[in-house]
Amino acid sequence: MSRDIQDMFPNSITRNGKRIKNYKPQLIRSADDFVVIHKELEIIWQYKAAIQEWLKPIGLELKEEKTKICHTLNRIEINGIEEKPGFDFLDFNIKQYPVEKHHSGKTQHGELLGFKTLIKPSNKAVKAHKAEIKSIVKAHKTAPQESLIKHLNPSIRGWCNYSKGYVPRKHLVA
Repeated sequence: MSRDIQDMFPNSITRNGKRIKNYKPQLIRSADDFVVIHKELEIIWQYKAAIQEWLKPIGLELKEEKTKICHTLNRIEINGIEEKPGFDFLDFNIKQYPVEKHHSGKTQHGELLGFKTLIKPSNKAVKAHKAEIKSIVKAHKTAPQESLIKHLNPSIRGWCNYSKGYVPRKHLVA
C-alpha cells in the first residue's frame, strides 16, 4: 500500500517559478498503524482518499474514530471541530511548541524554525505504566523490600529503555 500510494505523489513541484524538493508526503508505519506527514492540509486529504480507494477492493476501510487529521503546532478546524495540536502514535505524543530563537529547531540549512518538536509518552501510556507499577506494589505488599524491588525493576527498566530516546527525563520514572 505505502509504495503504491507514495508513487501517486510527485517528489518535487514547481510553484511560482521555484522548485520545491522533497514535496512527497512522508509515511511512517508500524504494523497496521501509520502517520502521514505533510505541510499542506490538502495533500493530507488527497493521501487519505488514496488510502481509502486502495483499501476498498480488499474489503478494508479506515476507521474514522482512529483517523485524526491535525497540525502539530497550531489548532485547526476540521469539519467544524477544532483539533488541538499534536497526536499520539505508538504510545508517544508528538507535538511542536513555539519557542524563541535560542531554543528553536533548525532546518538542514541552519534556518530557524521558530518551534521545537517534543516527543514524549502519551497520557494513556503514562497511566498504563503507573497502573502496572501499582499492581506490582499491591501484589507484593507483604513481601520483603528486596523482593518488591526485584519485581519492579523489569517493568521500570522496560519503560525506560522503550522511552529513553524520545522522552524528557521527568517522564522516565512514573
